[in-house]
Amino acid sequence: MNMTNKSLFVASSWNRSKEYGIDPQQARHHLLARSELQDRKDRMRELLEASKVVLDSLSKQLKDTDTMIALSDEDGYLIASWGHPSFVDQYKKGVFDLGTNWHEETKGTNAIGLALIEQKPMSVLGNQHYCHEHHLLGCSATPLYTSTGELLGTLVISGTARTHHDYLLPLIIATGQACQARLLLHSTERELVLHLCESDLITKSYSYPLISVDSYGVIRRINYEAAQLLQLPLSECIGQPLSRWIGEEQMMSLLSAKHSSAVQLNVTRNFTSSTSSSSWSIQPVLDRRQRLFRLVLSSHQLIQEPKNSFYKGKELKMGEMVIQCPQVQKVVRFALQVARTNANILIYGETGTGKGLLAKEIHQASERKGPFLTINCGAIPAQLIESELFGYEKGAFTGAKHNGHQGKFEAAVGGTLFLDEIGEMSPMAQVALLKVLEEKVITRIGSNQSIPVDVRIIAATNKDLAKEVAEGRFRKDLYYRLREIELTLPALRERTDLLYLMEDFVGQISKELQIRLSLDLLAQKALSDYEWPGNIREMRQVIRQAAFYAYFGRESTIITMEDLSFLVIKEPPPIKLSLTSVEEEVIARAIQMTGGNLTAAARRLGIGRTTLYRKLSKYPNLKCLRNELQ
Repeated sequence: MNMTNKSLFVASSWNRSKEYGIDPQQARHHLLARSELQDRKDRMRELLEASKVVLDSLSKQLKDTDTMIALSDEDGYLIASWGHPSFVDQYKKGVFDLGTNWHEETKGTNAIGLALIEQKPMSVLGNQHYCHEHHLLGCSATPLYTSTGELLGTLVISGTARTHHDYLLPLIIATGQACQARLLLHSTERELVLHLCESDLITKSYSYPLISVDSYGVIRRINYEAAQLLQLPLSECIGQPLSRWIGEEQMMSLLSAKHSSAVQLNVTRNFTSSTSSSSWSIQPVLDRRQRLFRLVLSSHQLIQEPKNSFYKGKELKMGEMVIQCPQVQKVVRFALQVARTNANILIYGETGTGKGLLAKEIHQASERKGPFLTINCGAIPAQLIESELFGYEKGAFTGAKHNGHQGKFEAAVGGTLFLDEIGEMSPMAQVALLKVLEEKVITRIGSNQSIPVDVRIIAATNKDLAKEVAEGRFRKDLYYRLREIELTLPALRERTDLLYLMEDFVGQISKELQIRLSLDLLAQKALSDYEWPGNIREMRQVIRQAAFYAYFGRESTIITMEDLSFLVIKEPPPIKLSLTSVEEEVIARAIQMTGGNLTAAARRLGIGRTTLYRKLSKYPNLKCLRNELQ
């Protein structure tokens, strides 16, 4: 590493340490409770198992040197260590005890904290440490990542500053890379076994309940049918212990399985007003050491779809899309209630936000038995819109059909007429529409006969009709007739359920192609950050196109940034972000996505609940956000 750059990193770290209020004469000590240390070890168990051979080998190579190797998690807590007895005896107690926190916010400038913040390999020697009691130490640390780029923690080699050689930094970097390679091999092998097992089940039964449970009994994957059988929203099932449904005793029996044979299980659940029984086939999936890796549960109980597609189990849906955004859920729930009335409805929203889908769902949730018909007021020339709406008699004008033509109003009697892009309607057509809304009769062009029509109107626009009225382009009386009830759908960039929508669309395309597709993390991030001028319609088409590039172009089932190369993603303007502001934003997003449920938010973030509570006290705005959502 360039020494000038290193000096800059150390100087910046000293400045931050002062801001944290750390006393250089009195280092802070924070040691985890035994139970929380075990929780953190469990979360890093796969890395520890995968890298054991590498770290044991390095430990043997360094056995005659006055050094120790340690592994920290992403918060800077020491999870495991290997070391020379003399060094351990001299420094370990109170300094390198397992569970000790070495984050920069606790210990000031040090190799572990600096590697976590800068996410680069770092060496900190002697008096480069902020706290005086660490001046005797010389440490080199390198960050460790998952195969998808998520920060796992650091690997550090520590000794005395006097004996810390320059070669130790490249050595720990190479060791870290070897650990990451072993982790990739380890996780790929396990995921391949799981993928093959799940793919076989899904190919046989897309419409049947399916659950995948990890070796701790926690639900990791579940399809909609299984969630409906459990009578819970899909989003609330992930991360929940299966024992919640089958009981602790039954769960422990399944987790102790030492064989790969399928077993049968009957589950009976008592609900408030009913009892539900289901039969499950449980397939243990073992790793190469014959230890339990996954339990895959499948049931042959076919789920019947309710007539009203707004509610699937306890989930809100629009068309095929599960709605997880609280803002949209609020709009849809209100729409479901007013669907039973005959009031006219005006829906606002940008192009592609799902106004047509919402209108159709309102019709299906209503008591109306007639058809749902759509007319796009912006796609039909002004001189023809009236004939489309009201129809015409034979010979009414040049080019008229010989037998005349039934208009949309007549065809939609007893049902709903959806007027899309109502803001584009001509002034003359506005007058005629207002008359129909007031008198409930239409008159075909070329006729004097009035025809009564019982039609519910749902109109939609991406324009500000109040502004159009003020500027004289839209009739005020028609505006108030149309907006007896007003609904507004947010733009896609304002929604908090982008990841759920992506999963939905990937799932739909997977069913179409009869394969299991997925988005990698970088692709998810790119799609989340994109502005989406075309909203939901554009997102669906982009993911569909990317899926085709991945599967047919690269013969891969994982959609990556390479498959999104056709999407012009604007580079954000250069801004100066602090680590704390990024952390606060990520935590806020997790809290929003889980509706203020801190246990679920911690699980999504991959941190302990205690850690999340500590971070809430650090960021007062997050406490306010959680209170708003509850």
